[in-house]
Amino acid sequence: MLRWFVVLCTLAFARDALAQNTATPDREDTWKKCRANDPDLRLPACTTLIDGGLDTPAELASAYYARGVAYRQKALFALALEDYNAAIKNNPALTDAYGDRGITFTLLGRFADAIPDFTRVIEANPKLAYAYYNRGVCYELIGLDDLAIDDISAAIDIEPRAEYRFERRGTIYFRKNLLDEALADYERALVINPQYASALYGRGIIRNKRGDLAGGGSDIASAIHHRPNIVAEMAGAGVK
Repeated sequence: MLRWFVVLCTLAFARDALAQNTATPDREDTWKKCRANDPDLRLPACTTLIDGGLDTPAELASAYYARGVAYRQKALFALALEDYNAAIKNNPALTDAYGDRGITFTLLGRFADAIPDFTRVIEANPKLAYAYYNRGVCYELIGLDDLAIDDISAAIDIEPRAEYRFERRGTIYFRKNLLDEALADYERALVINPQYASALYGRGIIRNKRGDLAGGGSDIASAIHHRPNIVAEMAGAGVK
């Protein structure tokens, strides 16, 4: 199950790759719509640019990438992959296309396929926390927990104010029976967000295991209050 997979790849795709030599108002407006946040605006505009012919492979790659993002937003994942592939073919240096393709592979459950794309993003920019975190999630979901811990730790080092990253690493530690490490991560998550249900639940289970039934029961009750399905959700992640 894809718990809390975070889609943080930038939608503000490579502005330098969008260098437009045309100055016509119609073309400029079409590019503006192709970069819009609304996928229903983006799809026809990007298609117009792609079908109408563009001046450089980099421009064509940017239009394919932007349309791929729109397809992914509309859960049309096969079409998104086709466009990301076309974007990369036209501009192999368009890092955002690798990141979004990795996200799409992950949403399709193709975790092993996603890992090389996130690796490509990390190689291009080692300071992108989302790529480490998402690659870590993929490692976790194919059973490579130690590699997952390494990547999630790298993401935390870059951006230490994301509670879900501490919780996710804590849950991996829990499954490895490293309860001290798990408890520390759950508590760090709760410092950031005291109502974070999965961290409350994980801490409650550890407290119960250590004989603090009152504290554990309080954490678990609070977690259920904030997220009624938390028991089944965390059991599926191995916390029970």
